[in-house]
This record gives sequence, C-alpha cells and structure tokens, in this order.
Amino acid sequence: MDSWKLDVRFALRQLLGDRGFVTIAVSTLAICIGANTAIFSVIQSVIFQPLDIPESDRLVTMWNAYPAVTGDDGTGRGSNGVPDYYDRRELTSVFEELAAYRTGGYSFEIDNLARRIVGVSATHTFFEILRAEAAQGRLFSEAEEEARERVVVLSHALWQQLTGGGEVIGQPVRIDDELYEVVGVMPEGFTFLDSDVRFWIPARFDPERRHAYHSNNWDLVARLQPGVELARAQARIDALNAQNLEKLPELKPLLLDAGFHTPLFFLEEDLVRDVRSSLFLLWAGVGFVLLIGCVNVANLSLVRATGRAKELALRFALGAGRWRVTRQMLTESLLLSSIGGLLGLGLGVLGLRAIAWYGAEQLPRAEEIRLDETTILFTGILVLAVSVMIALIPVLALMRLELASVFRAEGRSGTAHEGLRNLRKGLVVTQIGLALVLLVGAGLLVASFQRLLAIDTGFERQGVLTASFELTQSRFPEDEDMRTFLDRVFERVRALPGVESAGFTNQIPFGGSFSDSVIFAEGHQMRPGETAVAPSQNVIAPGYFETMGIRLVSGRGFDERDHADSTRVIIIDQLLAEHFWPGEDPVGKRMWSPNSTEDINNTENAEFFEIVGVVSAIRLRDLTSSFDRAGACYYPWSQNPSRIVDLALKTSRDPVQLISTVRGVIAELDSQVPVFDVETMEDRVGSSLVSRQIPMMLASTFGAIALLLSAVGLYGVLAYLVQMRTREIGIRVALGSDRASIFALVLREGAWILALGLTLGLAGAVAIRQWIASQLYGVTPLDPAVLLTVAGILAFVGLGACALPARRATRVDPVVALNTE
Repeated sequence: MDSWKLDVRFALRQLLGDRGFVTIAVSTLAICIGANTAIFSVIQSVIFQPLDIPESDRLVTMWNAYPAVTGDDGTGRGSNGVPDYYDRRELTSVFEELAAYRTGGYSFEIDNLARRIVGVSATHTFFEILRAEAAQGRLFSEAEEEARERVVVLSHALWQQLTGGGEVIGQPVRIDDELYEVVGVMPEGFTFLDSDVRFWIPARFDPERRHAYHSNNWDLVARLQPGVELARAQARIDALNAQNLEKLPELKPLLLDAGFHTPLFFLEEDLVRDVRSSLFLLWAGVGFVLLIGCVNVANLSLVRATGRAKELALRFALGAGRWRVTRQMLTESLLLSSIGGLLGLGLGVLGLRAIAWYGAEQLPRAEEIRLDETTILFTGILVLAVSVMIALIPVLALMRLELASVFRAEGRSGTAHEGLRNLRKGLVVTQIGLALVLLVGAGLLVASFQRLLAIDTGFERQGVLTASFELTQSRFPEDEDMRTFLDRVFERVRALPGVESAGFTNQIPFGGSFSDSVIFAEGHQMRPGETAVAPSQNVIAPGYFETMGIRLVSGRGFDERDHADSTRVIIIDQLLAEHFWPGEDPVGKRMWSPNSTEDINNTENAEFFEIVGVVSAIRLRDLTSSFDRAGACYYPWSQNPSRIVDLALKTSRDPVQLISTVRGVIAELDSQVPVFDVETMEDRVGSSLVSRQIPMMLASTFGAIALLLSAVGLYGVLAYLVQMRTREIGIRVALGSDRASIFALVLREGAWILALGLTLGLAGAVAIRQWIASQLYGVTPLDPAVLLTVAGILAFVGLGACALPARRATRVDPVVALNTE
C-alpha cells in the first residue's frame, strides 16, 4: 500500500510539472468520455434497461399485417380487431393473459374548461398484465367493462391537478361531455409506453364489433405463460388465423393475396425496433471518437515518455523492475483518465441536454433517459480501459529500448529511437483512418437527410398552419349543429389578417392519425394474385385542396352541388386512378365500398360513389412511408360528416403568429371545444424526420471532433519529427538546401502519413457499407460524391496541419542546429 502511495505522489509531481500535457490530455479525454457517457445513457435507458414492469421479458405484442397491400416488408405496425382480442385470449393457451387497449385524445373538463388530454381505453386485463394496482380506490372490473359502465382511473398527476391531493374517489368527471365516476388513482410515476397518458377507462366494445374481423383499431399486449417460447406462441397464432380464414370464405382469397399474417414480438424489442440500429451506429461512432482521442493522448504520452527515456533507463540500471516502472506509468495514466472521466461525466450530462434539444423526446422511452448508476459504472470501466491503453503503448515501446542505446543517444537526433518514431506514425495513420470512417458515416447521413428534405410532399409546407378540435356528440348532436359551428369558425378565421384560404379534413398529412379501408372500382376484374387496395380515407371540405396546394388534375373539386341528398361523390388521387384505370381519365366512373366483410364480393348492399375529380398524390404519413403507395380518396364532409376536424390555414404571414389567435377564435365561439395539435405544416414534416435528424446531427458532431483530433495528431507527430531531425535539417541547410526543399521534405513525410491513413479509412468505409445502408435514403453506402468530399476535407485539413511544422523546419538555423547536443 505504501508503494502505491509513493507512486501516486510521484505521478502527481510529474504531472504538475508538465501542465501543458495534462491540460491537452485531460481535455481530450473529457470530451471523448463525455460523448460516450451521453450516448451510453441513451442506449442504456432505451434498449438495455428492462421495462419497469415485473417480468417484462414475458410481455409480447402483435398486430395484423397485410404486406402486399401496404407494400412494406410485412413488419410495419398495424393494429388488431375486437374479434382478435377475444379469439387470441379465449382460444389459445400460450398467454397467461391478453389485453386490448387504445390510446387517444379526449376532451376532459378541468376547472370548468374542456382540455384535450391523452387517455387509454383498455380491457380490465390491461392492469393484470402490467401487475399494476391502484394507489387509491380500485381498478375497473370485467363486469363494468361488459356493462359498458362509465368509470375512470386517474393518474397521480391528474388527481393532483383536479383536487390538489384531495378526495376524488366516487367523484364525477366529464370526459367527452359524458360523466364518469372516479374509482381509482394510480401510483405516482405509473406509466406504460406513453408518459402523457392521464387516465384509463374501460374498453366499450359494440356487440356487432365482436364479429368484425379485419376491422382493426386496437393494440394488443399479452403475457406469455411461464416456459412458453415466442416461437410456440407465434405458431399458435398462425394456426388460429388459418382456422379463422376458413370461417371467412368471402375474405380468404383477398387476405391470402394480401399476405395477411400476425407477427409477434417481445414488447421490449418492438419498442426499439425502429431505432436500435441507429443508436448502435451512433455508439460505434462515438467509440471511434474515443479511440481517436486515446491514440492522441497515447501519442503525447509516447513523446513525453521518450523525453524521459534516459530517466527510465537509469532507473532500470539501478535495479528498478520493469513491472515497477510500468506500474508508475499506469498510475500516471489512471490519474489523467480519472480527471478526464470526472469531467466527462459533467460533459455527459450536458450532452444529454443537447440530445434532448435535438428532439430526443421522439425516441421510445425518452422520459427514462438519464445518467443512472449503470452509466456511471460504464464510465468507470471506460476510464480503466483508457488508462491501460494510454499507458500500454509507451510502456511497450520503452521496454524494447536497449539501455546502452539510450545513454549513447545523449539527446541527439539521427537514428535514435527510430522505432518510436515509426510507432507514432502508425498511430497517426490509424487515427486518420478512424476519422475518415466516422466522417464518411456522417457525410452519408447528411446526404441522406438532404435527399429526404428534397422529397416533394405534394402539398404546400410553407405558410400553412393546422389546428385540430373535436365536435362531441353531446354538444353537437346533429349534423346541422356541427355544420353551423364550422361555418362560424370558417367565417372568423378567413377574416383574420393575412389568411388567404382555409379548409379542413379529418386527418391532416403527417398528423399521426390515419384511416384506410378497401375500395373497389365498378367493373374492374381483379387479375390472379392481385390483392385489394386500401387507400387512405379522407373527409374534406371545399377549400382544403387550395389551402394545402394539392393540384387538381382533372374533373372538379367539391362544391355546393355535393350536399347530403345528392349523388354520393368521391375524388381520388393519381395513384388510385392509375391502379384501376391506367392511361384513362376516371372522372364519371364509379367506385364502391362494402358495408361489411360479408359483402366483400357482393355489390347488392354496397355504397357507390361517382368520381368527380382526380388530384395529385401526396405524402400522407412520412417522407419515406410505403403506405402511401395505395393512394388516397377524398369524400365531401357534407356527405360524410366527421367529428374530428383538422383545420388548415394558408397565410401570407408567419403562421406561428396566428397560433394564439386561432385558439382564441374557437374559444370565443365555444370554450368547451378544446383545440390541440396546433402546428405549422413545416413543423409536422420536420417532426417526422427527428429519428433521422438525431443520428445525423450527432454523427456530424463526432465527425468534427474526430477531424480536429486527427489534425492535432498529425501536427504533433510532424512537429516531433522536425524536432528530432533538427540536426539533420541544419546539415541540409548548411550544404545548400533552400527553404522550399526543406518545406517539401517535411510536407512529403506528412503527406505519406495522410495518404496511408486515407487508404486505411477508405477500406474501413467499404467494410461498414452494409451496416450503414439501412440508415440511408437515396444514397448508396459508397456514394462517390460523399467519399470524395469527405476525403478531400480530411486531406485539406491534414495538409494544413502538415504545413505548420514544415514551415517551422524552414526556419532552422544551421549554426544553432549543428551545435545542439
């Protein structure tokens, strides 16, 4: 123990005597460790940390998929029907319990004002699966669910907001203009997947919905029986689906052609399915940054150790064992790394705030991201690993030195320590190679993001403000009541300064809420293997197309002719038109929708619509979604009234300035109509890119750090080489070499190091091409423009770093150099 104390005291004296080295080394390590701490915190919280639910590794989720209809890979999220809940719960034995639930916005009266808050409609089994109990009162029962009684369980936060912690059990609350009795309050912090949820009510299944197969709008979560593997549960669900297909002979051919199946996933795996690869890619990137930083500090340590070679050789000569010297150097590097690690923890906290600013709330389990004990332990292990790496390189190098050669060198340049010089060059080559790989990854993500931004959405993004509200049944019982209110809203908003046009729909693009169902064309004979299409179903009012900038291709838009008693009409987009009538104008033709699954092959009870117009296709869900391939159809609000209203305003002013005004207009007309999701279309589109924006921004930041560290490393090794070759350079100048040749000599050596590093980096970029391909859009993993641009930037910065020591070499005074010992 005493010898360790001596090592620490000696190490402190050595480091305090070389404050320049300590400042650079600690700063480099703090930045690199801080970046790793921040990214690991995200990965630990989002991917590695189990859900805060007992035995969460047995929770699974499932949904119905129709890949041939949606055009995706078959794993795109869908939902389930009410019959699926009952069948999979009652006709299988692989689940301990299964629950159906649906998250949505509700009008909730707080302080005599209706506000839009998030709630969950769920079966009573929902809480059983989560092993949850009420903190006050009780949970709703199966009998209450079956009787469709209006009871509600509040979150702890909503209870505090309503009563300030007072008595609430048995009290009435108004949800969607209906009275519910509060029967329970959940514990503080209770949540499931969505921290915005404020209450839970029993699922109210209409009796007819229990037999409506493939009418999907519910999520399912189940708990596997002990000992049941996921593969066994999947096989049982597949068998159940096959049995149900035999009960639906009219639907079976269409479902088989659509590729219908129900994939099962562990819930924890499903939550991060879309972000796992992106986060691991970032982790690899920040790992590269750490390696580059370690190489930099190791190089500095090697220079410092080289300067101490005579001292260390003397210690060996006096009997000090190699382990004793190694331990001393490890102690010094551990002190450096520990200081860097402590500062890195602080930078990691700042890094998490920066990631949150980038939009981390869009990540799954974002509310759980924090610097926890596991992250601190990870940082500690990282510090130990960095300490060993920093010390190991100079220790191994010095161990290979012959004592006699060290004493003979007497500080001269010449060929002394040639092996150490080559080692330093090799480290910088590695550093440049790692930096290029990281920069290529960042460059590809930036190029991919630019391609996404350049995608034509098909609608106007700039100058469009959107706002949503709901017209509840109790406040607006008749269609005429809704029409009167909407007329008043439109009269007021169209008169606002700067508003050029206004319209509304029931599902605004990029709004997160979508409805689609199958539709057929009259007279269209489906080819063998052809499946039904399920386009997006939109209800709109006149003025919507003009406001959104959706182009009318043929026919007309909706107008006063399309009232409740007139011929039912429809407008379709170009994708749907091309599917059914390639090369033709479909205006005047008819389409029909079945009223039920029993009528899927029977037009006797079908609802027919006359096509009056064709509009350009638009992106509905996000910029890369394959769901839009099915197209879209539009119905007039006058014939298909919708209680969900997404208002759209086109303005010549900054739309953000109208947000409070629009809220105020609707509040003046009816304070019990809550306004929510007030956003510009630019913000809606931008929000859809957050999952790609975060990796792009962070990778670019890491790339910039790697570029800086590589430049510093290259500069350092060349400056060291110039210092070591001062005598040689003096001789060259004395023999007649001019400044240009001396400059070229040093620059050429740096250029060779840079070229080897770039070659190594390009080989690394080729090696990771398949790994990064899944994160790209419109860019190949070996895009020539990106590779050339990134390599050019690194080469330019690298040559700039080479030029500084080369210029210093031209100023060597031969008289001074030749007299230097």
